[in-house]
Amino acid sequence: MKLTSESSDYRNREVTRQSRALEYRPNRSFVESLALRLSVPWELMKRIGRAFGDTWNHIAFRTFWGEGVFSSITHFVIGNFEDVRVRDALSLIREFSPHRATPDVGDEVVYGSFSTNAATMLAALFLRHSGRLLQIVTNGKPEHKWEGTLICYGSSEWNLKTFDIERSAAPLCEFVFDQAGRRAFEMGELQYTIESCDGTTYDKAILLRLTNQQNPEHCYIVCAGLSEWGSLAAVHYLTNNWKVLHKRFDEFYRRRDFCVLLQVPYGQFEKATEIASAVRLGNSA
Repeated sequence: MKLTSESSDYRNREVTRQSRALEYRPNRSFVESLALRLSVPWELMKRIGRAFGDTWNHIAFRTFWGEGVFSSITHFVIGNFEDVRVRDALSLIREFSPHRATPDVGDEVVYGSFSTNAATMLAALFLRHSGRLLQIVTNGKPEHKWEGTLICYGSSEWNLKTFDIERSAAPLCEFVFDQAGRRAFEMGELQYTIESCDGTTYDKAILLRLTNQQNPEHCYIVCAGLSEWGSLAAVHYLTNNWKVLHKRFDEFYRRRDFCVLLQVPYGQFEKATEIASAVRLGNSA
């Protein structure tokens, strides 16, 4: 009798559990259906947001570089190092580290050693935002023309095209030698040269943008350091901060000539910091 009673109680509990499960199932289906319905517009909103971001980047990139950047080839101009003793130069350095042995003449990194790294950064930037390839040439080649967009790597001491660009308009910054015969950049009435502090050597570099006077739809860019570390740092700074520079110098989406002076510790090109700048207020394109 007791066994029969326990069996009956178990069946009653099981029936109750199944009834409650049936009551809960419609509510669970409703939640799943609601979640599915909400996920569709949310995914659509994310896609719209990405499309809006891509469109803004496209407009900002075109304004910063000029209309012609989407219709013609952009040239990355490096110096001609055929007459310079270069060991392992123009080769991709896979691991940047202050402890890594780098190509050098004496205690100084050979100019041009990091040009392939700079070209890689810029090529990726242009391919991502314009869908166009970057053409790499030396300053002694005839392929690059004045009416196009030029990005010059290295100071006027090493790159003749940089020398020509610096003298194509009233200078915002000049490459000079100070009274001690050291390389320096002159901005305003101040000169900036390589310095050492607390055991760390700091290079100086400029990031210069000038409007192409022969064709305002294009511009000239100069990424130049007093040493190779500064030149590479200027390219890295450009590829990572062009949007910030666009907001700062392209007032009402009109390009203005500018020059940003950077300081970078040797061996740490990604740690460049701005120490001075100049802008041509009367210029816009």
